[in-house]
Amino acid sequence: MTRTQRPSSGSATGSISRGRNSGGGRDLPTATAVGALLAAVFIASLMWRPAAVMLLIAALIGVAAFEFFTQASVSGYRPSTVIGVVGCIAAPLCAYWIGDAALPLVLVFGFIAAVVVFVGSDGIESGPVPNTAIMMLAMLWIGLMSSYAALILRFSSANGPAFVHVGTDTLFIVVIGVIANDIAAYFVGTTMGRTPLRDWISPAKSIEGLIGGTIGTFCAVVLVGMQSTTWNSLGDWLLLALVISVMAPLGDLAESMFKRNLNIKDFGTVLRGHGGVLDRFDSLLFVLPAAYYLTLVIQPWG
Repeated sequence: MTRTQRPSSGSATGSISRGRNSGGGRDLPTATAVGALLAAVFIASLMWRPAAVMLLIAALIGVAAFEFFTQASVSGYRPSTVIGVVGCIAAPLCAYWIGDAALPLVLVFGFIAAVVVFVGSDGIESGPVPNTAIMMLAMLWIGLMSSYAALILRFSSANGPAFVHVGTDTLFIVVIGVIANDIAAYFVGTTMGRTPLRDWISPAKSIEGLIGGTIGTFCAVVLVGMQSTTWNSLGDWLLLALVISVMAPLGDLAESMFKRNLNIKDFGTVLRGHGGVLDRFDSLLFVLPAAYYLTLVIQPWG
């Protein structure tokens, strides 16, 4: 079955965006409790070993990919969900195992598998172009971008005892910076937001919220960086905070844009008070590649 309907981008979607981002749109007690639980699991995994964090990442990516393909199917697409989810999970696992050289192979084999599925279909009505495209979007956005968390962790596991804390420290600072960006942008935006950032994507996202998120990010990264044994330069902290402040809002806008195009409110409901896994980690997906390459360039441990 081909995808024949185009989700409208009219007032219904606009009201969805306003509801999600308004001050009353988030169940703060539930969201706080769920966020605290996620933070505890993440910190415990970091303290145990990098492989434990990888298992957590693989589980979250699997759920996020399933959420994406479920909503894409509801919106009229007909991707191969099994191939897409497997491809998204395989990307970070292979990156952690082999390194960044594995990523092109995962994408190529995922594309080939998608093509084989549609070649074996009954006719052009299967919609090979839009449905292959939606699968590759997920593999790039969810699978490839999440793989950079694995590559950051690999600093701790593949470079000898002297680097044992580099990957875990870096990922911890990045996650804290993204969380600070989200929280500060939310509270500043709901209390002081007046100027829309991109009105057609999400009317409630404001320039004031963007500025508040940036300030929150810089404060959080500097405070956490002061406790780190691997990130110990003010200049490095500021560079990382700048990267997060640019990429996190872009990731949030990208997800809101995709949801508006699919005419949905959230990708899932598994995290009460937050929506789905993909709704919670959209900003982080854009930050991870930039943070990884920044780390390679500046080598803060030096």
